[in-house]
Amino acid sequence: MLDAEARFLLELMDTATKNGRPRLETLPHAVGRHAVDKMSEDGEADPPEVAEVADGGFSGPASELRFRRYRPQNPMGGAKPGLLPTLVYYHGGGFVIGNIETHDSTCRRVANKSGCQVISIDYRLAPEHPFPAPIDDGVAAFRHIRDNAELFGADAARIAVGGDSAGGAIAAVICQICRDAGEAAPAFQMLIYPATDSSRESASRTAFAEGYLLSKPLMDWFWEAYVPEGVDLADLRLSPLLAKDFTGLPPAFVLTAGYDPLRDEGRAYADKLIDAGVKTTYVNYPGTIHGFFSMTRFLKQGLKANDEAAGVMAAFFGS
Repeated sequence: MLDAEARFLLELMDTATKNGRPRLETLPHAVGRHAVDKMSEDGEADPPEVAEVADGGFSGPASELRFRRYRPQNPMGGAKPGLLPTLVYYHGGGFVIGNIETHDSTCRRVANKSGCQVISIDYRLAPEHPFPAPIDDGVAAFRHIRDNAELFGADAARIAVGGDSAGGAIAAVICQICRDAGEAAPAFQMLIYPATDSSRESASRTAFAEGYLLSKPLMDWFWEAYVPEGVDLADLRLSPLLAKDFTGLPPAFVLTAGYDPLRDEGRAYADKLIDAGVKTTYVNYPGTIHGFFSMTRFLKQGLKANDEAAGVMAAFFGS
């Protein structure tokens, strides 16, 4: 059953549409991005204080990659000292919308609750920069932070990747690419309702195609911008669920939402990891919708999910 808070939010959105607010998928991508990013910022709970916030940038595959680094507060006061376990975080938004600001409060909360540093990455977006640009930026960002860990105040042996939706997909792909290249991979992966299979329609994509925020028309709007015509949707950078081998991937936390079109492919990805012997925590929040992890001003289940994800990472890193 849909949670009361999620139902109320969906009804508000439906009323706004009936009163003339255009649906995102009817707008040009640049126009829609501006409008939704502001709404996303406003949809997060008030940002908690952290010990330190620092913005910066480094050279990416085609341009500078901006980042924001959050140092968690020490429960006893002040900043936690020394090199910290670190989560490299990639925001969601269908590879078209979202930025550092839209996930600021979420990253702050995860940092404080986990005792880990969080570094949020502002990767390039479609349609200006279609596939594989966001993936290339994500991989480059992880490699740069891994190879310069001390400069970022990070413990090189304890660097995780994570993200929600499109960001979760980027994190999963990074783990596969690093393993297949035989290079140092992330120590942990936090996958929040990740998009893992673009090659086919799952049962949840069909069941929740309309009425639950992330609709089929909206997903089509994202993919038309992101994926150039003729690209094979079975490419593992678009559909990491199709990988033949899941052994040797990092331990994982995988979260899904019950009324999310991406629910089944997230669960399937967790099952593949578990079947391959990868230590994996899987949790489904049955009464809520896609996006709830960062819609914490309206959906208290999002706050709970933030804390649960952070708690699992804290337990893994001993932070």
